[in-house]
Amino acid sequence: MPKEESILFEASLEVDEDARKFLIEAGEDCANLSLVAPPSRLSDELKNRVMENSEPKRDFNLFLESKIINRLRDNYSAPDERYTGGGGSSKLTEIGVAGTEDRLEAIYLDLIALFALVGGNSAAAEGDFGDLKNWIGQSNPLGLVITETLALPLPGEAPPAQSARRSLLAALPSLAFFVDRVGDGSATLADVRRIFYLCRDQLKIMRASFSDLDPARLVDDEELRLHGAGLLRSKWWGAEHAYFSTNGKVRCGHFFDGPVTERCVEFAEYDSNLYCLANLLAKRSGNGEFHLELFKDAIPDGVLAVAMAETSPENHAKVENLTLGVGNNGHAPVNDLALWKLVESSLLRGNHELSAEAIKDVPILGCNRFENSTYLWFTWPSIPNNQDGAQASTGKPGQ
Repeated sequence: MPKEESILFEASLEVDEDARKFLIEAGEDCANLSLVAPPSRLSDELKNRVMENSEPKRDFNLFLESKIINRLRDNYSAPDERYTGGGGSSKLTEIGVAGTEDRLEAIYLDLIALFALVGGNSAAAEGDFGDLKNWIGQSNPLGLVITETLALPLPGEAPPAQSARRSLLAALPSLAFFVDRVGDGSATLADVRRIFYLCRDQLKIMRASFSDLDPARLVDDEELRLHGAGLLRSKWWGAEHAYFSTNGKVRCGHFFDGPVTERCVEFAEYDSNLYCLANLLAKRSGNGEFHLELFKDAIPDGVLAVAMAETSPENHAKVENLTLGVGNNGHAPVNDLALWKLVESSLLRGNHELSAEAIKDVPILGCNRFENSTYLWFTWPSIPNNQDGAQASTGKPGQ
């Protein structure tokens, strides 16, 4: 049951005899099923996720009580008028490079077809990868398409160029990694589930980036529909994440219970920011893992998103230099610099009453090191828990 319905049901148990009988019957039915169901060996992935769920929360006190977070806490306030997403959108035709425009449109259309092959009622969601593998074999390798498209010139830091980079660098590299797994025959059902989430997110990110790419679906994305932290946790918990050739294990905190964004188009932008932070850390983690956490009460009127990984001093310095905009002398990867720029520009839209200069006094994003770990983080305006609006669902495959 959704949380709200479960609370109502638990309350009805106190006064409603029929509800109590229903619960007893349901318990007996489940017990009977356990007696007749054939024995099944738990997958390693399921066992790992259960074990991770029982782990105690990671201690973030050192980070949360640091000088920079205290400065943010003392100075931050949400904008009077909430940003609802889409502010970084441009038109695909405004890129001005025909090859890039054509490739991005082709990627989007391919992902529409891919999404149908991994959805809830698909054969792949039930463990039959035949049709999915055939489609992948007949398509251009996604990883190669990304690399070739990034090699084409983009017009500086203009909105169309940023929209193109967001479309190519946020969720798409990880999606290509898992699609390749299916192609080479090494994929599991968990990989197909990851493809589902990544493909869904990538389609929304691309629609939020280019208003003329799929106007009909974009209209639905712009409808008022609350997106909770649970949606983020469901897709990140215990998952693998890859950035081009490097993959890492994701460990999530317990997050908070409540909405994060008001519309799909806003959620797509928030999502892309998390992917950018994950991409920056995935290939620099010392133990192959990184940790995601969302805090609502740490900052008044704001949600603090944190990506943390154990890193060597050298790798931390590389990340820190990217966030400071230094080291772009041929040694710093251009795409990594672009990832941080995407987050920075998005945060200025989300906190639109702040200027780039004001970030020094109200640090809405940053990079810090505590003990042996790198922390990348940003602050997004929070939504009151009693906000009205429809609730978005995850649409998980096989459920």
